[in-house]
Amino acid sequence: MSIKAIFYSKFDPHEGPKIVHQVPEDSILTTVDVPAANGSGSSAGSTSPALLSFPTISRFLIPRQSLCGNLISLSPPPLTPSTPPTLVLSYPICLTSPQYPRNEFIFNFALVLSEPATTDVASYKSVVKKLAHLMRSLEEQSRFLSDDTAYPNSGKIYSLCEMLMEDLNNYCECMIPIDELNTLNIKLFPTLPNPASVKPWHVPLFTVRIETMVDENWDLTMLRIIPYINGVNSVKRIAVLADADVKLTKKCIKHLLYYGCILLLDIFSFNAIYAPTAEFSDMIAKDVEMQKECARYVNTAFAPTAQEEAIIDSATDRRTSNLTSVTLQDDEIWPLTGKGDPIDGVGIVQLFASLRQGLTVREWYAQNANMLANIDMRRFITFGVIKGFIYRVHRYAIRTQKSLTSLPHHGDHNGDDLTKSMSSERQLNEESRSKRKHSRRTDDRGVSDHHLNQRIIEFLDGTHCFDEICTELEISEKELMDRLRSRDIGEAVTICR
Repeated sequence: MSIKAIFYSKFDPHEGPKIVHQVPEDSILTTVDVPAANGSGSSAGSTSPALLSFPTISRFLIPRQSLCGNLISLSPPPLTPSTPPTLVLSYPICLTSPQYPRNEFIFNFALVLSEPATTDVASYKSVVKKLAHLMRSLEEQSRFLSDDTAYPNSGKIYSLCEMLMEDLNNYCECMIPIDELNTLNIKLFPTLPNPASVKPWHVPLFTVRIETMVDENWDLTMLRIIPYINGVNSVKRIAVLADADVKLTKKCIKHLLYYGCILLLDIFSFNAIYAPTAEFSDMIAKDVEMQKECARYVNTAFAPTAQEEAIIDSATDRRTSNLTSVTLQDDEIWPLTGKGDPIDGVGIVQLFASLRQGLTVREWYAQNANMLANIDMRRFITFGVIKGFIYRVHRYAIRTQKSLTSLPHHGDHNGDDLTKSMSSERQLNEESRSKRKHSRRTDDRGVSDHHLNQRIIEFLDGTHCFDEICTELEISEKELMDRLRSRDIGEAVTICR
């Protein structure tokens, strides 16, 4: 991703469209001559071959007045079969005034980029626009461009283009003084991919030390939710604890995700199921350093403080927490079993390999309780998920019975209560009042259960995982399973994938 050339062109009232300055020199052909077969289309004194021919694209660089003031992207034809592909970004400007010949002045500063298929074009668009608008202001203020009488590839405009290309290629930013009042300040901001969708049941985990970045001028919702992002709380729980709106909380989490400050995990549960991925054997099974990294991360002897709990170090592509600044020997990092024996890298690999489809974390722990005595289970599972060699097996429910089972109408009373309520002559004693209150509370619970069952049915189409259902309905997974086994919502089949 680099700038191959920068050139300044304008419409000359006598010569028509022409290039005035170009950096590097002779990188753009100004004639229609076809270059030699060896790809050298430059002059004898030039050290680099020409990239493109100006006459072939001049009508787009110096266009008619109606096209000026728009960003124009061009992919010019290669000069020779060996000429690398290029992309030309430009923003032509047209100024109309009686002081100009033909009452108008058209100019254009264009960037020639390499490898258009892989270049981050969006970050250079703002450069072209800002440069064009600045030059327009300078021209309107002091005729900075039209009064320039320097020879081609010389003078202050040429120097400006030269410094701009050098600084952006080397430092991705520039600060070039033009005169006492104007300075060209440009910085390249990479265009990041759109972040993944943030759901209420996702669990955010920091990859940076956010306390070093927080500023009091940040968004208020962002400042309120940051203390509750610890790798344990879900997005919805964070919103509740911070007393913030769930939609605003999701936007803040998405903003942090966009800049790589956090990553998203699943809710940790002992009823969850995890299994190794296809990359398991090529990652931790063969990587001794990753085994040591995992041992330091999950060993309860090095348990981090509450402030460090959410920190994941991504500086070297190894996303594990910075547990301690003390240098440990290799024989000190391994966690101990319940009997006091150290668990080496082979033992850690065996623990991960024992995870499989159909085996919950609770059952897996029961089978390996001795080895897991001094291992933080949540951090152990989180390590594998972050690295990508184990994955969460989600559970879904599909309702197979279409017709709803008939539920009793909870608002009705039996005949005896109805007779008593209609009698105006008989006084109810304290015992009958207590019975009526208990019956009313039972009916309210029945109506609530009926409403909850109807809500659950809406999620039983096989596309909503248990984490989503439990988070949206604010119920536990045990309660959800109990209701799925009951006949109130019909027959439902649970699948794992």
